[in-house]
Amino acid sequence: MTIIYLITGALLFLFFVLFAITSVREKKLRATIISLLCAVITGLLWYVYFIIVSSNSLLLIVLFAAVILFLALYLLPFGKPQTIKSNPTEQRVDERDIMFAREEYEPGTAKYKAYYKMRPENKKIDDKIRKLPEILEPGGRYYESELAWYIIRLFDFNESMIAMVDGEVNPQKESLDPHATTNRIKEKTLELGADEVGIADLNPAWIYSHVGRGPETWGSAIENNHKYAIAFTLEMDYGHVEKSPYLPITEETAKQYMHGAIISIKLADYIRSLGFPARAQIAGSNYQLMLPPVAQDAGLGELGRHGYLISPRYGSRIRLGAVTTDLPLIPDKPIAFGVQDFCEKCKKCAVNCPSKAIPFGDKTTVRGIEKWQLNMEVCLMAWRVMGSDCGLCMKTCPFSHPKAFVHDIVRLGIKNSPFARTISAWGDDLFYGKKASY
Repeated sequence: MTIIYLITGALLFLFFVLFAITSVREKKLRATIISLLCAVITGLLWYVYFIIVSSNSLLLIVLFAAVILFLALYLLPFGKPQTIKSNPTEQRVDERDIMFAREEYEPGTAKYKAYYKMRPENKKIDDKIRKLPEILEPGGRYYESELAWYIIRLFDFNESMIAMVDGEVNPQKESLDPHATTNRIKEKTLELGADEVGIADLNPAWIYSHVGRGPETWGSAIENNHKYAIAFTLEMDYGHVEKSPYLPITEETAKQYMHGAIISIKLADYIRSLGFPARAQIAGSNYQLMLPPVAQDAGLGELGRHGYLISPRYGSRIRLGAVTTDLPLIPDKPIAFGVQDFCEKCKKCAVNCPSKAIPFGDKTTVRGIEKWQLNMEVCLMAWRVMGSDCGLCMKTCPFSHPKAFVHDIVRLGIKNSPFARTISAWGDDLFYGKKASY
């Protein structure tokens, strides 16, 4: 028993030392100091307790059993994680209503007059937003002329690819096995540079009803009757995300949107060569659908309190891409790994949101989906004041820590145990702080 007790103490000590090493690599001073303190305190208490009660093996067993019980409660699976309650209505979102479309309606233009005749309740807040500097333009709090111009060129390159999202379909349709085809498409998507890929039945509820941006006629009905969506994730660089809300976060956003556009355009082109229709869905005024719920249906993650998809591997540090198609495929299933329960307890994204656009309270039901509803108007207003796309919710999300043994242990606990979700939310605040400094 004595040997087992000492080995257990040594392992606990080494865990906190490893945590400190990981924190040094991540440049997290607070986490480094606290994890080193935990290592020293754990080692000393474990040794002192051993000296005091070394003659009483029963007391050694009690402490050892307490540690084993804690680990069992933290790591062993019990109870199913909460899932998002979703029964989407037939009502579709009009792309003309999304904030990225509304901010483009210039006073005096035909779009401006038509839209605010249709939605007069949005005019006051939208006019207020338009008075603020545009993102990446002079006047934003974190504006840097050289970097801003570079980022603008990245976004412009993305816009230049809009005409390539669709094309002619090979009239000679191949006869394909859905299982083999699914494996091949996933393999090609990863080869093109995606980090994760999944297949979803394309739910019509996620397709916009009318065109609000892009080269198509504004206000025209969107017709996309494809059966499937191939969704994929792109990991955002941890170092760039850590610089939120300064411009490097926007630079990383632009780069990953560019990569996503290239992947989806080439993948759609390949599918059309097999004789099946396919359309790339790319950022820069060319989405026909809402990507986060599509990616959730494809089993790539769960929607969090902040409205982003949270990936099991990369947390909130992702951008999404997709291709819609009629290619015969086998859909994946949505996953649940503790996000809903954890987000109820954590609230760190809401605490750090400078505009308070992320709610602290409970979910609401929106078009049949139970979710945390963001205030997109005040979110965009904060973006314009900052001059960047902020990213503080992404930066501070506990799921966004980079891959490391200590973080993987925490993720495993969150996936398996409601006890771990409570402890981990508290622990992340302890080691990393509740508020991000910038």
